[in-house]
Amino acid sequence: MKEQWRDVIGYVGYYQVSNFGRVRSLDRVVHRGTGIMKLKGKVLSSSPSGSVGHLTVHLSEGGIQRTIQVYRLVAKAWIGPYPAGMEVCHGLKGTKDNSVGNLCYGTRSENNFDKRRDGTHGGRAVRRSDGVEYINMCVAAEETGGCDANGIWSVCNSLKYTAGSYWWEYIDKPKKKKKPKKPKKSKKST
Repeated sequence: MKEQWRDVIGYVGYYQVSNFGRVRSLDRVVHRGTGIMKLKGKVLSSSPSGSVGHLTVHLSEGGIQRTIQVYRLVAKAWIGPYPAGMEVCHGLKGTKDNSVGNLCYGTRSENNFDKRRDGTHGGRAVRRSDGVEYINMCVAAEETGGCDANGIWSVCNSLKYTAGSYWWEYIDKPKKKKKPKKPKKSKKST
């Protein structure tokens, strides 16, 4: 496949993004306080940013510089505008590959499952005592009802026996988990 270039939305005439996920500046004339400068276009270097390490570039127009994630530029230029309620999801090649073939739009849930697959999800996946698995404790609490993420965390860390009528475990631990002992009833002093 041949590398092709399209204008970066919002920076037409200044920057372009390729189907391979690279960003370049274009030849242009810039007015500075002392006169006019001719700038030669070049492929920009990207750097990882944030906890997941999404690649970012610095774009500038009218003296205002912004740091933008490369995958967002590729998606807008090559896939189209964001559909309502959708996010950009990375495929099996992970977050370092911003080529158009590795990106698609998906729901927040689909994106979270991709992050779990890639090992880049911030939360820990949990399993309920009936075997149902969740991407993280917040989703588990929301879908189970009758408990909150703190309660699930307490059960996973053996500080509490149940949350929402279930015992819980982290998925990255062995499936056979020793259940915490039920609290003993205290005897009243006379």
